[in-house]
Amino acid sequence: MPFTQFNRTLEAAIGYFELGMAEEALAEIDTLPPADQAEEEVLELRLVLNQHLGRWEPAAEACARLCRVKGADADRFIAWGCCLYELGRIEECRAVLLKAPAKARMHGLWNFHLACYEALLGCLEEARCHVHRALSLDPALRVMAERNENLAPLLKD
Repeated sequence: MPFTQFNRTLEAAIGYFELGMAEEALAEIDTLPPADQAEEEVLELRLVLNQHLGRWEPAAEACARLCRVKGADADRFIAWGCCLYELGRIEECRAVLLKAPAKARMHGLWNFHLACYEALLGCLEEARCHVHRALSLDPALRVMAERNENLAPLLKD
């Protein structure tokens, strides 16, 4: 497979990021034509770069586009919710997680994040159900739950 301009640009952007030059990496991928901007690799890199720079709005936009890709997994929806959380948009966080494919409900971390958002929104019974489900699916999440000021009180039942 020939090394295309797309590949060169992506490799250059990754190189910039590895050197701690996130701004330059973003500028590099911004040079790609509009059709290439929608490629998963570009969206994923754009997400990582914007998260690294604390630019949550463009990071959330990249996540939203990634979640529209057929077969998007729970991790992408969780990442989208996390970006929205950083923007203080908690109701949207919950809505985003609920848009995830049904199989996400079997994902411990998905349930954990939903429990966090439910607790922040004052829906404590929903939060309790989701945190207990998260722990039954992934017991390793207990340490995080015990350290979370919104979830820890819900574990005592």
